[in-house]
Amino acid sequence: MSAVLRAPSRSDVALSSVLTTLSVAELFTTYAFERTTASGPASVHLAVVGFVGASLTWRRVLPLLVAPFVFALLAFQPLVVVQPNTYGEVLISIIALYSLAVYAPSWRSATVPGFATAVLAVLLGLQDPQDPFGEAVTVVVFGSVVVLAGVVVRRSRGRADEMQRQRDVADQRAREIAATERARIARELHDVVAHGMSVVILQARGGRRKLEQDPRTARGAFDAIEGVATNCLDEMRRLLGILRENQPVALPLSPQPKLHELEGLVEQARASGATVDLVVEGEPRELAPAIELSAYRIAQEALTNALKHAPGSTAHLRLRYEADAVAIEVVDDGPGMRGDHPGHGLIGMRERVELFGGAFDAGTEPGGGFGVRARLPLPEPAT
Repeated sequence: MSAVLRAPSRSDVALSSVLTTLSVAELFTTYAFERTTASGPASVHLAVVGFVGASLTWRRVLPLLVAPFVFALLAFQPLVVVQPNTYGEVLISIIALYSLAVYAPSWRSATVPGFATAVLAVLLGLQDPQDPFGEAVTVVVFGSVVVLAGVVVRRSRGRADEMQRQRDVADQRAREIAATERARIARELHDVVAHGMSVVILQARGGRRKLEQDPRTARGAFDAIEGVATNCLDEMRRLLGILRENQPVALPLSPQPKLHELEGLVEQARASGATVDLVVEGEPRELAPAIELSAYRIAQEALTNALKHAPGSTAHLRLRYEADAVAIEVVDDGPGMRGDHPGHGLIGMRERVELFGGAFDAGTEPGGGFGVRARLPLPEPAT
């Protein structure tokens, strides 16, 4: 039983009021129309009816107490009054017994109250002057049917509650998966847009400087801006389309980038006027798609940061294939510190690495410049 007793429901209060009123009305009708020596119901009889009816209010809150209490009062009543129990009281006792079977916290907790109720029910039946044993058997059989009905309802509700719990768990899991996927897509969007805009800015600067001296080179820069911006816009549309919930649209699919495409990424940065070199160590090999995509995005974001925060510097991109891992290193010779707080790019790179249980480090280099290093462990091959 909980420390704080909750209030009874309105439906139970209404049910108790109706049955108590009907029982009192039946009691007065019995004394009025049946030949009895008394002119009206005794105060004890009225008190018993009132207590029995009022106790039904707590049938769900205190089921372990209501049923024994009701049967104890009904067993006590014939000892002090001549009139037998009313039909309203019998109906109240049935509901109390049913509530004990359905709303008891557990079968173990209901053992003692249930046994006490059964004993009181037998004593109630034995008080019949004409056929005490037959009446006791009738009460036991009828009570067993009520308890069996309560057990069926209890199990049905238990199964329904379990199914609802499983549905809630499944819904929560689906929401968590959706949130994770949306976060991944947001990181993808950030990487694509940040890199594309950095290249566009560098190309625009170079084209503006060459506009009067070398119009052909400037035209090439503008062509590169158009191509990068178009690709970036297409990727934005694709990722934002995935995020739309209510109106799924057919979107053009494109393969995810792979590490062997880093050469093209470097060439694109060089075309914008940046100085970038690429070194690949180890034997290139096919990696798991998730690891390959994460490694590419880390290299892309680190290179984007170098182009954006250290314009005019030289960036060194190193990709190393190890026996059990793949390592990415991007170091520039710019001013170094990126600010007091890490930006979204560094946070996104760290999250990608931590997703695979790898190691990540970013910060100012001892001799100047800024470096980003990530190491993604590879799963052991199946034997």
